[in-house]
Amino acid sequence: MQRSSAALSRPPAPHLDEGGVLDGGFEPLASLFGMPLFTDLAEARLSEARRHGFIACLICVEMDDFDGIRSRHGRLVADAAMLSVAELLRLSLRREDMVALTGDATFVVLLMHCDGVSAHAKAESLRLAMTSMDPTGTGLTVSVGVAAGVPGPGLRFDLLMTRATDALASARARGGDCVVVETAPSLTRLESVAPTH
Repeated sequence: MQRSSAALSRPPAPHLDEGGVLDGGFEPLASLFGMPLFTDLAEARLSEARRHGFIACLICVEMDDFDGIRSRHGRLVADAAMLSVAELLRLSLRREDMVALTGDATFVVLLMHCDGVSAHAKAESLRLAMTSMDPTGTGLTVSVGVAAGVPGPGLRFDLLMTRATDALASARARGGDCVVVETAPSLTRLESVAPTH
């Protein structure tokens, strides 16, 4: 497969500095939080949410078969696809929302003042947008897990992160390219599955 000149010009893979901020020359990624700083800020925002009784949700987004894309098309193409996902997330979210890169091709998003229904709609909109853009021609799809928070003491980052990653695992288990929402630990999961092509 012939790579575009834009993909070939990408710098080396990004890394986190001591403050948890991404660097390494990836402009879209440089605007995202690393997990140490993201965790601290998310805990502070959720503490405020508990005090004032408002809601928040957490979304985990993972590029499907990222290792396969890198194996088939090379690291430069895989990195270009990851950059496109990061840029779409950055441009699609509100100023009060936060995005972090948790590892290769996995992102976490904190949505403040957002209930489960709205978070589900946002996650599905992001999934469709990422699938349709496919800038590198690799057949890009994503799996998305959503943890819908409820006002009260359970609105904690560690609990939301556990539930969002569990929902993401469920989305992967369904074959990817779908959204799974956990409205609460004891409630039935909502699932949004991509149409069969």
